[in-house]
Amino acid sequence: MKKLNTLSLTIALIAGSQGAHALTPWANGTPDITIHLSGAVAHNTAYTKAVTETLAAPNTVDTFNDVDPTTGSTGSNWTVHYFIGNANLGTGLAGKKVLLARRTRGGSGYGVVPLMSGIPLEHLNIIGLPAKAWVADGANAWKQTLSAANASKYLTKRISDGGFIAVDPNIILKPGTENYPDQQIELTTGAPEPFWPQNLSSLPTTGDKRFTVIPTAGLIYGVGVTLDLYKVLQVAQKKTGLLSDTVKIGSYTESDMPNLNRNVVASLLAGKIGAWDQVKIVDKTDGNKVKSLVDSDILNAAGVAAPYKESTTGSNLTPVAVGLRNNGAATSVIAYSVFLNYPGTKNAVGPAPKTADNAVDEDASLPIVKQPIIVADTGTLLNDWQNGTNILGFNNVVDGTGYAKRWGLAIHTGNQNTAVTATGTGGNPWRYIKIDGYAPTLENVAAGVYSYWAEGVVLYRATKAGDAKWALKTKLMKALADSLGSPAIAGEVTTTLAFGKTGTFATTADPRGFTTSIPFNTSSPVVPFSHKSGDAVHTEIVPVANAAASGGLEIQLK
Repeated sequence: MKKLNTLSLTIALIAGSQGAHALTPWANGTPDITIHLSGAVAHNTAYTKAVTETLAAPNTVDTFNDVDPTTGSTGSNWTVHYFIGNANLGTGLAGKKVLLARRTRGGSGYGVVPLMSGIPLEHLNIIGLPAKAWVADGANAWKQTLSAANASKYLTKRISDGGFIAVDPNIILKPGTENYPDQQIELTTGAPEPFWPQNLSSLPTTGDKRFTVIPTAGLIYGVGVTLDLYKVLQVAQKKTGLLSDTVKIGSYTESDMPNLNRNVVASLLAGKIGAWDQVKIVDKTDGNKVKSLVDSDILNAAGVAAPYKESTTGSNLTPVAVGLRNNGAATSVIAYSVFLNYPGTKNAVGPAPKTADNAVDEDASLPIVKQPIIVADTGTLLNDWQNGTNILGFNNVVDGTGYAKRWGLAIHTGNQNTAVTATGTGGNPWRYIKIDGYAPTLENVAAGVYSYWAEGVVLYRATKAGDAKWALKTKLMKALADSLGSPAIAGEVTTTLAFGKTGTFATTADPRGFTTSIPFNTSSPVVPFSHKSGDAVHTEIVPVANAAASGGLEIQLK
């Protein structure tokens, strides 16, 4: 009996130590199951929560990230989680050592095309590397800056098992359009992947190559503008009567935020407005005089200086600066669909062509258009334009001893720049604006009045010959997708901005039958609208109320 009790105690201690300590490859060795995902970075916070709270046993996760050499942000391109499978994953996964590698370099498009074509991608590798190969980044977290010089040490070529994307795959698979993914340069070779098809138009739905596609959560996106432009828009809308004359310039509540309607946003994204001099108001506070946004009265009231004018064409205009994203990135795919009906509508206007990144005379033609390839760089681009810096190498015209200051706008995920206060202090020097009169908040999406959002999906092949662990891999990817689509996870990762809560949400279109609440509950956010039609999400369609939605609709009338 004594031996039995001792054995029981030993087993309990072993189990307890597994549940209390994270895994490291140099201590715990080769994982039992390895899964490689590629695709969107947009749902990063929800993804991390799903891994740490649903997939992993408590306190067993080690996290490895790359460090962006330009901005210093972690996990901009690659992340690996190494953990013990949670008991709720059931037979085959519970208690197993699991390595989940995620590549976000290239965006959502890289969660579709490489899977369909079997293209090996660079994924972050942690197995076989000692602790000294990494830089500690807090408790159970490690990081490393990757470059061409060390890429072969930290990256390994693998065909992704699944895709994690922030839209549906069909809106990405549009050959010949701005939605079809750009091919990215490999760090290890300095060249693109050796094969990249240009004609994929739909996922296989039958046969051995068919895909399983599971809808996940929705995410809010937003339009950010440089701080000076934000203040100028506030002044202009006070002068036209669209904002109260009591609004303090720079303030950042929903009632104080300036607004652009979707037609103006569309015109800017399409490159149809090249200079801010073209944007004019009728000043109701000054005898209905017509004034452009760069009028001295507006500049003085906003407390800002005029931005840099053209340096090459001689027209003395103030260039519009527009930040889009690389082809295949969900941020841009959704924006083109919402604002331009592109590419779904025949003869739809497309987005503005990109301006060469290394052009010294980049404002030779207007507007100036840039396409960062990762989400973190979008905010940095706006910072460069506001501050007159050139951290990204996208703001190349020299103004005196520095670089040109621009009034710019950029499409972005809607949960960034969290340190800005309601009075307008703090944070980075850019701000979100309202669209069609509404800020990018969960409540406004739930009420059907804010349109720049979309659901994501997880996708993987239904079968994979030659992979003996494919059933277990798909089981884990299904658990990941289900967790990402749940209001429990969404409620934990909502982001509080000065004007309201934003971020991730579940929908009543989920087959698990989630219920929305009135008044809307940001702690368990469930939206009664969806882009789902039939059994699939279609980002290009207008979101409509789910006929089977439980809880009803809380409609704002304005």
